[in-house]
Amino acid sequence: MKPRYRERIRLHGHVVFTNGSQTGDGRVLDLTSPGCLIESAGLAVSKGQSLQLNISLQGNKRPLMVTLGVVRWTKGKQFGVEFIKMDQANRLALDQFLSQHLPDKAGLRTTRKAFSDPGGQNWHLDTYSVFGEH
Repeated sequence: MKPRYRERIRLHGHVVFTNGSQTGDGRVLDLTSPGCLIESAGLAVSKGQSLQLNISLQGNKRPLMVTLGVVRWTKGKQFGVEFIKMDQANRLALDQFLSQHLPDKAGLRTTRKAFSDPGGQNWHLDTYSVFGEH
């Protein structure tokens, strides 16, 4: 298994997402750089679909805005989104939030399988490439 970008933090944040013509909402169950796990009983999404996200994080005055996120997997009411495009201010806000909520684990590897498909492959490393290589 390839190493993850960063450890995930579990949380219960609110998210509003849009696919251009429809809007849905749900809960963010965990967060990392570069993505999150969302649970939503409303708007159905499909693998490969592009979304815009507004994520409310505890302690942040403004929601975290993801200009372009891509659904990498779905299972029932849950789906994983990779953050593809964010402006600099939102990227810094995400990094700051993560650094405040993650212990420093430099050099350690995680064995958790959250955000992985049943075969253990990391969607954000092995699924679709931003550069069209897959």
